[in-house]
Amino acid sequence: MPYIDYTYYTNTFKGTSLTQEQFDRLVVRASDLVDMITSYVLHGVEFTQLAQLIQDNVKKATAAQIEYMDSLGGELTIHGGSPSSVSIGNFNYQDSGEGQQVISPIVINYLRPTGLLYKGVSVREC
Repeated sequence: MPYIDYTYYTNTFKGTSLTQEQFDRLVVRASDLVDMITSYVLHGVEFTQLAQLIQDNVKKATAAQIEYMDSLGGELTIHGGSPSSVSIGNFNYQDSGEGQQVISPIVINYLRPTGLLYKGVSVREC
């Protein structure tokens, strides 16, 4: 489920310029990544019933991830779109970098105060 729409991205977040088509492709991937790093705790939850801080920060995190993926070349960035080594005849190129992070560091910073990154075990008294 996408956490934001094109209007939010362009008018509220004021993200980098994207067409509606580009946005539509990236918002699905960005929302999926937010779900993955939050261990899918938002699935089955009525988003509008969550605390305003959580709603706002999830939206900002999604928009920031869209902007990040766009800056790295689009949706292929989450699949490792660039090869780390290429050989053609006697020519060999090898990327010496560690590789690009899939998730923007700012996404983690937006989600940290929401409690959605908590990986511990909750205990309930009966």
